[in-house]
Amino acid sequence: MRKIQIRIPATTANLGPGYDCLGLALSLYNRAEISWEESAETLTPDQLKHWADQVPSSQRAVATAYSHYAGARSVSLPLIKISFEGEIPVARGLGSSATCAIAGLAAAQWIDKGVIDKEALLPLAAELEGHPDNAAPALIGGLVLSKKTRQKVGWTKLSCHPDIRVLLFIPDFRLSTSQARQVLPDSIPHRDAVANTASFGFLLEGIRTGRKELLAQGNEDYLHQEYRRPLVEDYDAVERAALAVGCSVLALSGAGPSLVGLLIGSQSEAEEKRIQIQNMLSANWQAKSLAIDEEGMVFMGEDRN
Repeated sequence: MRKIQIRIPATTANLGPGYDCLGLALSLYNRAEISWEESAETLTPDQLKHWADQVPSSQRAVATAYSHYAGARSVSLPLIKISFEGEIPVARGLGSSATCAIAGLAAAQWIDKGVIDKEALLPLAAELEGHPDNAAPALIGGLVLSKKTRQKVGWTKLSCHPDIRVLLFIPDFRLSTSQARQVLPDSIPHRDAVANTASFGFLLEGIRTGRKELLAQGNEDYLHQEYRRPLVEDYDAVERAALAVGCSVLALSGAGPSLVGLLIGSQSEAEEKRIQIQNMLSANWQAKSLAIDEEGMVFMGEDRN
């Protein structure tokens, strides 16, 4: 029996004006343990797809990604056993689906080639996710700007000032990405597109330099947040509390319903502000103070029994 372990971080995407192209990896993790018999017969991509459709729902996303790799690379692979432990809540806008996709793809790549090549996995993860804004930081770590075209996925890792702190506000209710996308308009006015571009530039420069006034000017979005705001109960209350205590940015995490705040300060100051905000929120919201994860996916090694 061979067994590998993989750790993948949560991600917060968009951060306001960075819609579908900006993501940040956070110190909250899902862990996958994948095992297989070395002498087991291999299955074709079609057979693996049928198998993935039949596994328990809690394992299906990982299994689907595993079979997707086989189909994309035209290779046969053995059946695997999947053990998945998660700190990342599902359907909260924290990239849980990306962690499943990456776990399955990384396992398939290791079994196929005996290596983990993050850059080679990113296009496959983006295919499964539909866009790379969660998959890129989950694989690479840190703050990642990405785009997906028909030909390839482009990405670059951006600098974060060491005093940038992240507060995460997680509710006890879910919101599906598909539901959150349904409320978006097909088009926006040209002036709003221009304003969003400017906000995005201020946001990135504020994160790079740690300047509060730049972050504050980047705390405006014209593409998605105003349309999604009504889907998140207590959005206004969380926003008021976070901005009052000192967050320079308060935005939807991905499609929501979680919200993410950025502030400048020490880790102890961030924890103090987390406690202050938690005391201002209703009981169905949990506030977390998290570090930025700079490693991304970590292959934790293989055991052979």
